[in-house]
Amino acid sequence: MEAAALYVRFKENLATIIGALNSKLEVRSMPYNVSLPLEVDLLADILRLHGLEFKSETAGAARLEDFTRWFEQNENTVMDTLQRVMEDKRAYMKTAGGVVLQKEMLIRRLEYFNETAHTLQVMMRQQQLNSPKHFKYPFLLNQ
Repeated sequence: MEAAALYVRFKENLATIIGALNSKLEVRSMPYNVSLPLEVDLLADILRLHGLEFKSETAGAARLEDFTRWFEQNENTVMDTLQRVMEDKRAYMKTAGGVVLQKEMLIRRLEYFNETAHTLQVMMRQQQLNSPKHFKYPFLLNQ
């Protein structure tokens, strides 16, 4: 997907992910409790470079709910900042792995949220259609 489309769909993707995580969808076998807080923190690092401060100590996927509440309160500022980062082809940032372009770091975060929203939408659709479970996980009670 083109970077501009990822930017435009960002708010919708957050809502989709939050909705799926708060539904009866079974995601305990998925890595979202680890990956979502990491991605939120990486996105917050980009925003922090531009004066926006988001902090949350909430563990697991619930950190995305904290971020979404903060995002809704600061939506215009956040979206303006994201747009400036997308337009700047030369700005870079230091990470634990070295130096990367802010735009590339932002695009990867937006791609992650887009793919996660898409995956969760597919899973919810399969559940609504009563698709059979493909695996039997011993820790799931209702199989």
